[in-house]
Amino acid sequence: MFAYSPEKFTSLYESDLGQHIWGFLTRPENVARLETASELSKPAVEGIEEQLLTEFREEVLADRVKQMVGHMVRQILEQRDWVLDQSDVKVQSVPFSKAARYRRPDWFTFHAFRNASDPRDVVITDRRQNAPLPAGVRWTYYATFASPLKAAVAFGVRDIRQLRQQVHSHGYQRVHIERMLRRA
Repeated sequence: MFAYSPEKFTSLYESDLGQHIWGFLTRPENVARLETASELSKPAVEGIEEQLLTEFREEVLADRVKQMVGHMVRQILEQRDWVLDQSDVKVQSVPFSKAARYRRPDWFTFHAFRNASDPRDVVITDRRQNAPLPAGVRWTYYATFASPLKAAVAFGVRDIRQLRQQVHSHGYQRVHIERMLRRA
């Protein structure tokens, strides 16, 4: 069971709409959607946009309601051991234009660079600026990630601790990304 401290949203939270939104957000399937979006390093509310619009239609478009939804989501995720990673992340959708992204407290942010002549040749480091990349290759910035799920799926990194150790001792880890699908 989740606890909510409405603070500046008390009057809205005590309304029928506020109670309905809280009940909606705390449903196990919606908590799972919030966490899945967060696991993918996306703003949490991206995981519930469609369901939120289906359930509340135009009622969720009011700025104050969206703000309360964000406030509620933060408290739900904090009670599930997530921490705020970044606020005001641009979201290209309806109903949100900006939202907060969450991460696990033990996550570490990595940056990936691609070899300009071989996009499957990737270097992972802990710095975007002045990263210690292997010489003799033109590297282009590719992605930022912190989620162990993204590390495993996108870069084939199975042991995030080992990656951190390699980056700490050598400045980077070079990986070769295998082709996932081949043409018949």
